[in-house]
Amino acid sequence: MTDFDALTPVIHVWDGVLAVPIVGTLDSARSQVVMEKLLVGLVKSGCTVAILDISGVPTVDTEVALNLLKTVDAARLMGAECIISGIRPEIAQTMVNLGIDLKEVKTRASMARALEEALTTLGLKVVPTSEVTPT
Repeated sequence: MTDFDALTPVIHVWDGVLAVPIVGTLDSARSQVVMEKLLVGLVKSGCTVAILDISGVPTVDTEVALNLLKTVDAARLMGAECIISGIRPEIAQTMVNLGIDLKEVKTRASMARALEEALTTLGLKVVPTSEVTPT
C-alpha cells in the first residue's frame, strides 16, 4: 500500500453512488492511484455514478485537470458517470483560462449539489418528510 492509498478513500455514499474525496496535491502518481481505486470501487460496488470531490485540492493546473478528465473517461468505459465537485471560483477561472474543456463532464460547486445530481441521475430525489404522503 502506498502513502496515496490511505489518502484516497472510495466511499459508498448511497446505493449506486461512490464518492472519492481528494485532499492535497494531485500529481500524476496520485492521479493514477485515484483512477485505480475508483475503477476497482466501481466494479466491487456495482455503482454507476461517482463523485470526484476536489474541494481539498489546493490548485488545479493543466496536468491536474487532464488527469481528472482521464479518470472520468476511464469510469465511463466502466459504464459509470462522474461528477466533479468542489469547483471553487478560482479553480473555475483557472480551468477556463487554461482552455480545459469540461463541457462533457458534470460539475458542481459542492458535494451536496453533486450528491443531489447523482441521485437525479439515478432517478431519485430526497424530499422532506413533511412532503411524503403516508401509505
